[in-house]
Amino acid sequence: MLIKAIILGLIQGLTEFLPISSSGHLVIFKSFLDIETQGVIWEIALHFSTLLAIFCVFYKDIFMTLKSTCLSCKKLFSGESIINIFKNDPHTRLFLLIAIGTIPTVIIAFSFKNAFESLFSKPGIAGYMLIVTGTMLWFTKYDFRNKSNKKNFGIVDSLIIGSVQGLAITPGISRSGTTIATATFRGVDRETAAKFSFLLVIPVILGGMATMAKDTISLKNDEIFFLIIGSIVAAITGYISLRILIRVVNNGKLHLFSYYCWPVGLFVILFFI
Repeated sequence: MLIKAIILGLIQGLTEFLPISSSGHLVIFKSFLDIETQGVIWEIALHFSTLLAIFCVFYKDIFMTLKSTCLSCKKLFSGESIINIFKNDPHTRLFLLIAIGTIPTVIIAFSFKNAFESLFSKPGIAGYMLIVTGTMLWFTKYDFRNKSNKKNFGIVDSLIIGSVQGLAITPGISRSGTTIATATFRGVDRETAAKFSFLLVIPVILGGMATMAKDTISLKNDEIFFLIIGSIVAAITGYISLRILIRVVNNGKLHLFSYYCWPVGLFVILFFI
């Protein structure tokens, strides 16, 4: 049980942020090593750990975004136009873009929930989707920044990236990889693309945790211990992998992960034929 807890923590922490698909690897590891997720409470705990890693890395941005949004609400009630606030306050603008980008994610997730869930019992699909992920990552080697500007990042970009995030529920499709790649394809600079990708997932994780938390949860003392161990492992590895990915993205090397996704995807496809 302890080994499983550590393995689950490592898989969650490493693959949640690195552009190699956490859901895809969970499906693959379940099939190869007969490792099962340990119920709702484990899902909540592991997602909370990765959420904690995001807060540790982006705490300044999160604090300033929430602070500015609260101040903007006061301005709004005082009669200031929301359009002016959106144009002139970058932190409130970021908050609104995250909210807008979350909408298509939620719509896609709920509309195709049963279809997505059925794919988690088909590891071969994860192999094909890893190849798709690798292909998207490979194209990021081409520099789209000659027409990029942070000011160009707007509502349309947010809706498109949010839609991609919704489709990334498919096992094998990397949420971080495809959303960052999509943002760069849209001409968004790398640093902004990475930041928005990880801030965009916060409401999704919180929503998922809230949805799962309504289910009945009961744990024995030894299960609590294993849960804590797995969560700690996920939080530490998540923080490290997030820092690594940010550096990789800023250096324009995101395409290097395609050389991992392609052979792993091909191996999984051949193995499950």
